[in-house]
This record gives sequence, C-alpha cells and structure tokens, in this order.
Amino acid sequence: MEPSTSQHNGEASSSGGASKPKEKDRPRSFDEKTRTACWRKAAVLAGRHPERWRQDAAGNVVCRRFWSCHGCLCYEYDHIVPFSKGGESTVDNCQILQTRVNRSKSDKAWVEQAEMKGFSCNVKFTDKELDVIEMAVYGDVIRPGKQCRCKSVAEMLGQVKPKNQMAACDLPYDDVSKT
Repeated sequence: MEPSTSQHNGEASSSGGASKPKEKDRPRSFDEKTRTACWRKAAVLAGRHPERWRQDAAGNVVCRRFWSCHGCLCYEYDHIVPFSKGGESTVDNCQILQTRVNRSKSDKAWVEQAEMKGFSCNVKFTDKELDVIEMAVYGDVIRPGKQCRCKSVAEMLGQVKPKNQMAACDLPYDDVSKT
C-alpha cells in the first residue's frame, strides 16, 4: 500500500482523499519562443544586423549574445507589468531592457522612458567600436556597406588562402589615433 501523502501541483497533501485542484501555476520566466518574439519586436538599431543588435525600451544599444550579463551592451527580458503584480510571461508583456535598467526598474510598472534612460549605462559606442565588438563576439561584421570576417591564423601567416569569399576585416581601423 502506498503512503497517504500525495503530490498535487507541487503541494503535499496528507489527507489521502481528493484535493481541490489549484489554479495552474504561472510560468515566471519567458520561454524561448516568447524571448525570440520579444527580441524581434524591439527597435532595430539602424545600420546593424537586426538579429545581432537592437535598442531596448530606453533606447540603449544591446547585443543579442549578451543576454543576462551586467555590461553596458547586456540586456534582460523584462515583464512590463511585473510578474509580482500579476504580469504574465507573454510577448505582449515582454520587453528587452539593458540589465542595469531592468534591475533599477525592479517591480515597478509603467516606468517612463525618460526615467529608464536615467538608469542606463552612460556609454555610447561608435560604429567602429561596435564593429570591433561584433568581430570579437561573432567572428564577422555584417551591416549595410560593411561585411567582413576574421582572418584565420594560417591566413594571417600566409599559409592558406581563405575558403570564405567574404573579405577579411581590417580591424582595428587604421585611423584610430595612437596615444
């Protein structure tokens, strides 16, 4: 005979009898499908590959590879109406926010863009800096008028010709001032 303790929706019941079903637990985190749709609805960063770069709700530049970290290009998926205040983990209630903005917003609902900008990392990146970051993160740069890739070590040593027809990037740029 089995013990009288049974599991129902994560709760233990020692009554042994039928227990009243609880309301289905709400998922706190966004699933992959919702995160992808949330990324796609964020503002596209002009002149940048939309699957790599976006602007968050405060206008900050974020890089898709920098999810859930703490740097200035990092972001998190935010519940517009906080989960703690009944917000659901749906596309309509999702936005990307620079990590420090999301942490400062915390469980506040309907924070104005100007207030979110005040929480933002105060670093602005030039196109050249974003190119270097993109090269380091993805191994190539893809944007209108500028598509290039990393050279392999063997290619740099002149031991092999590239198989990839995309031109190799000349990074860092020649016009970067020396200090």
